[in-house]
Amino acid sequence: MPGLFEGFFARHRKGATLAALVLVSLICLMISNRTLVIKPKEIGLSVAGFFQKGFTGFFTWFGDTAGSIGRLRAAREELAAARARLQEMDQATREVLELRRQNAALKEQLDFAQNLPPERIAAEVIARDTDNLFSTVTINKGSRHGVKKGMPVVAWQGDIEGLVGRVALVGPGSSQVLPLYDPQCIVSARVDTTRDEGLVAGQGKDRGTLVMNYVKKTAKDKIGYGDLVVSSGLGGVYPRGINIGRIRDITAPAYETSLVLQVQPIIDFDRLEYLFLIGPEGEAAAPAVPSPGPQAPPVPKPANPPKAMP
Repeated sequence: MPGLFEGFFARHRKGATLAALVLVSLICLMISNRTLVIKPKEIGLSVAGFFQKGFTGFFTWFGDTAGSIGRLRAAREELAAARARLQEMDQATREVLELRRQNAALKEQLDFAQNLPPERIAAEVIARDTDNLFSTVTINKGSRHGVKKGMPVVAWQGDIEGLVGRVALVGPGSSQVLPLYDPQCIVSARVDTTRDEGLVAGQGKDRGTLVMNYVKKTAKDKIGYGDLVVSSGLGGVYPRGINIGRIRDITAPAYETSLVLQVQPIIDFDRLEYLFLIGPEGEAAAPAVPSPGPQAPPVPKPANPPKAMP
């Protein structure tokens, strides 16, 4: 140990000498100053107060931080609840708007139905089948409602009535409609302005284009873009004068003897909701009534009925 202290003082001689001189000076100052009174109790209280303030500040900070975290958690929960209520209100608003739209559509269709002749049947679209060869539309009316195969089908969109197609299959409570854009749905038609006649057929998947063939080439200079095409009534399948579409392209192939007119349908087939089926001219489409069974033969009357007693 002595060798250790000697080595330390040898290395730090100047620093140790300065520290010793400062310590001696302080002791001398304290001894020479009679007014200086050392109070260990007050010194201890000061040191304890310093540490007490430090601990108090630390615990206050910790408590404020914990309270802030709790308030933040409560605010997050309130925000999540408010978002949930907002989503519910948004869903309710959408449902109200959808109900209003349906009510407006039903009112419009009801106004049309009230003005329809008795040979029309109102129906609602309940299904679509566009994947099969026959792209049919299913409606909620069938044979017990008076629907028959081959009935023409129309719809109202806006203030315009347009041809939709014809009934292809009839069941007891539902039926399938072959739409106008199906290639097998062929309609005898005429250009409304020039009265030139032809046949309108669909193009399958292309619902926005119909083709009118067999229009004589001499009518090329008279037919214009936007002219209305209506049913001609020939063939007895479709009534006369039902709107089909408007001409948007006119071609005259050199190898053909007639014009080829591209027609844009009046009806938007993607927005079909309510349809009307047209019965035979002048015949009301009443619900089908089952035919009665075989009737019993009439009872023969006696040749000489008995006379009443007086």
